[in-house]
Amino acid sequence: MTATAGKLPGTVSDFLEEPQSLQLFDYWCSKRAGRIAPSRQDIDPSEIFQLLSLVYLVDFEKPDIFRYRLAGTDIAETFGHGNLKGLTLRDILSEQGRQFVTARWLPVVTEGRVVCMKGQVYNSANRFAFGERILLPLADTPKGPMTGLLGMTVCKWVDRIGPVERRNSDMMTFLAAEIP
Repeated sequence: MTATAGKLPGTVSDFLEEPQSLQLFDYWCSKRAGRIAPSRQDIDPSEIFQLLSLVYLVDFEKPDIFRYRLAGTDIAETFGHGNLKGLTLRDILSEQGRQFVTARWLPVVTEGRVVCMKGQVYNSANRFAFGERILLPLADTPKGPMTGLLGMTVCKWVDRIGPVERRNSDMMTFLAAEIP
């Protein structure tokens, strides 16, 4: 999909606007050490403590299961849980919701893509969240396969939106292997 104002961004940093998203992206890049993606063991939550309420670490199990290893308080509260550790998308979403999120998350682990989204990032029966999301691949070995993802959602909640605002977020993907 295209980014706002019809301008296609050339890099992850061109697409993202939220300082926290850019900070997480820079952290992920610093942990790569010449690899396609860092491993889960390279990610130290204490090094990104100021972002933790918005961050999630998710393990991938073939063919399409995503299991939370860690989810910040803002993320867990969005789904009505105190803690998402050990839960899968099937545990917290409707089947339709799970399929939608799985389709957006799979390129991270099957193709080693960085996925960035901007716009409506959550919705519930009578509340909507607008902001941005970044999903970053993790790999236990230097060249893959991808074994999970590091993600963040930065958003603001609103109670009402107009018909024009009711749409999926804009999304861009970038091959991790092509990110310097």
